[in-house]
Amino acid sequence: MESNFELVKITKTITDMMDDYILVCNTEGKIVFANRMMQACLGYQEAELEHKRFGDIIESRHRDKAKDFIASAAAEPAGWERFLLNGKQGVVSLHLKFLLKDDYIYIYGNEKYIEYERIRKKLDVEIANAVKIHKRTLPESLPDTERISFASLYIPAEELGGDIFDAFKVDHGLLNDYFEQYVCYIADVSGHGLDSAMLAIFVKDTINSFFRLKHIPGQLLSPQEIMDFFVEQYLKEGYPEEYLVCLFMVVFDLKTKELTYCNAGFHICPLLIKDEEHIIELNNGGLPVSTGIFPDLLKYGDSCHHLSPAMTLFIMSDGLPEQQSENGLYQERLKKLITEIYCLKPAQIVEEIHKDFTSFLSYEKIRDDITLIAVKLS
Repeated sequence: MESNFELVKITKTITDMMDDYILVCNTEGKIVFANRMMQACLGYQEAELEHKRFGDIIESRHRDKAKDFIASAAAEPAGWERFLLNGKQGVVSLHLKFLLKDDYIYIYGNEKYIEYERIRKKLDVEIANAVKIHKRTLPESLPDTERISFASLYIPAEELGGDIFDAFKVDHGLLNDYFEQYVCYIADVSGHGLDSAMLAIFVKDTINSFFRLKHIPGQLLSPQEIMDFFVEQYLKEGYPEEYLVCLFMVVFDLKTKELTYCNAGFHICPLLIKDEEHIIELNNGGLPVSTGIFPDLLKYGDSCHHLSPAMTLFIMSDGLPEQQSENGLYQERLKKLITEIYCLKPAQIVEEIHKDFTSFLSYEKIRDDITLIAVKLS
């Protein structure tokens, strides 16, 4: 067994290797030990400090507070408290905690931890604000009319999601009687943190800007034009090359009975179901939007399909079909379920998929944002 002297040497070596400022006093406030970090902070040698009392190194304004903390020290330390200490070269500010054990008062602090806590709290506030902003960009409701109805399922993988979606009727002003067009899109931004959520908001703001700045009431509306406008704005912003934006956009024109879509990077093809024997994958797509891709490759064309009564469209990001559990990927199970429930109303479809997905998921963690939009013509 090691002697007490050896154990003291080992303990001192360990405390001298730590980033914490450590000071030990007896219950009368006399300093009996100061580690190397505390010595360096105050500018005193160990021998100099061992002849002092804790009150001697406390700046006069904080001496009464120091006495109170010494007197009230307990086995469970209170929170951090800022003290001004008289160092050899001047006054030093430290955040300290007090712990009473075996008739000794352990006084310790770590300004790196305090700074970390400050940054963490600031980041927590920023993330909470970002969550609120991101939630407000998601639609409170989607169009639900006699001729067409939309419903959505959205589950972020973390507190902040990287997916965003919307569906709305296009405003043609005085020409509204001659047009009935609906725009629907899903954007899937790489990642699902603070930066991804802010980029997702940029996607929605940019699409909204197209309708404020570029769209003329009565003009032919093309998903390709919206996509080209988005790419132009995205490249102007100069986002880092590692960011990718996958964007699927579709326009339903109920007057001309046409569905027109444009796909930037979605490899999970939307499914257009007329009946059980007519299931169409909307598989014409291009590359995701990124500043790391040569601009000439970021060109997207429109693809069209004729609308027919009771037709149902399923648009989703890859988070839903690619979710794994002990039963494998959800993709095949989802495809089978879709063929069984496509006749339901969109809200009921979404409810059934959510229920089935929850059962499939069991106790697995969601790995990516889940976004699904179901659209049905009456």
